[in-house]
Amino acid sequence: MSKLISKTLGSLLLAASCSAPLQAENLAEIYQLALTNDAQLRAAHAAYNAGKQAIPRARARILPTLTGSIELTDGDGDTSSARTLNFPGQTFEAGASGSNDDETEFYSLSLSQPLFDLPAWFIFKQGFDLDKQATANLAAEQQSLIVRVVGTYTEVLRTSEDLITAKAEQRAIGRQLEQTKERFEVGLLPITDVHEAQAAFDAARVNTLEAEGALDIAFEGLEVLTGKPYSELAGLAAEFPIKPTEPADPAAWVEFAQSNNFNLAAARLNMQAAEKNSRAKRAEHLPKVSAHINYSNYHREGSFDIDSATTNQPFSEDNEPLVFSVRMNAPLYTGGLVSAERKIAQQNFIEAQENLLLAKRQTTQQARSQHLKVSTNSARVSARALGIISAQSALEATQAGYDVGTRNIVDLLISQRVLYRSQRDYANARYDYIISMFNLKEVAGLLSPDDINTLNTWMKPELVVGKSASRVKL
Repeated sequence: MSKLISKTLGSLLLAASCSAPLQAENLAEIYQLALTNDAQLRAAHAAYNAGKQAIPRARARILPTLTGSIELTDGDGDTSSARTLNFPGQTFEAGASGSNDDETEFYSLSLSQPLFDLPAWFIFKQGFDLDKQATANLAAEQQSLIVRVVGTYTEVLRTSEDLITAKAEQRAIGRQLEQTKERFEVGLLPITDVHEAQAAFDAARVNTLEAEGALDIAFEGLEVLTGKPYSELAGLAAEFPIKPTEPADPAAWVEFAQSNNFNLAAARLNMQAAEKNSRAKRAEHLPKVSAHINYSNYHREGSFDIDSATTNQPFSEDNEPLVFSVRMNAPLYTGGLVSAERKIAQQNFIEAQENLLLAKRQTTQQARSQHLKVSTNSARVSARALGIISAQSALEATQAGYDVGTRNIVDLLISQRVLYRSQRDYANARYDYIISMFNLKEVAGLLSPDDINTLNTWMKPELVVGKSASRVKL
């Protein structure tokens, strides 16, 4: 049985590549290009790099801060002042007018260190959760890329085999149409058989056109991943093994998923970060204590020219204080801002808790369903293989009956369709098995580039899968 299936698929694939050069991209090469060119993964890397700044940003709130300032001024202007002095029996007018010219230099350094800032401490602890969450999100996206590459690559192979069988079916029905017309012309068949064969041929031609469009569209999906157009890929060997899951117990896969799933880990870390943020907002009602050291150097010098005098009056001023202080700030009233932010943070924490619960349930469900899909698709491959043998035997029997006149053209066309659909279903079952296995490993957090390399060993460059436009017309 396996030899018949291998021979069938091998002949179909080689028919598509009989005139094509044996230079085709394989799965590993597509994946390596996607690692550097996939826009979704590069966006995830940017988000990761931003997320890795969570700890430095949070740490800054508990570390000392040093600020400095310099101010230089140069001014001049006219000044006048006058006042009346009253003494017993006498009144004097006092004052002066003139112009001043001065320069000022001011330097300052200020060092501050939080002594007690509970919100800053919780935000600092939150930074570690956000840092780990960034790592988990990137790991999840890296696994997602593997699944997307495999899914897109196998979609090309799937649509290619659909086109191969569609063209083979069209060719077989075309030959049958010619024979039917010949028999009608000599009076062996009624005109209705010709119409039936013509309708079947027209439907097969439509199926071929649709398959050609689907194949070219599938090739476009690879360009989305890598930014590079493709026209030929290496096909999947007919001997690709279909193995059951190891371990076979779905509960073991659920346990793997609960422990290793990166999306679940990210949800858990997001909940922990939200909890610390909620505690930080509750602590905003508490006072904050900080220590400060301020140093400044002030120097001013200039001159004042009195209008009635012939000489000016120089002046100079210097000040260099060093001040140490301990400051306590407490939010006595903020217009309700602190209370509102505390309530918002608490609800965000509740939201994160519910999202984590949902992620746990979804991970469990996905692990079970993907495990079931792998088992089902594995069984489907075996069943579809038997289906090809049965359909081939049924077609041979129908053909023999048609040749002796016991079966009509409709029976023969139906048998042909059943055979080609069985071949398509077998190919689809193999690709469904691959996708479900990769999905299962992704849910369990066990997917790695090694899985790409293992699958790539079954991609044979001699089985060239090309775009419909580059194919030899069958």
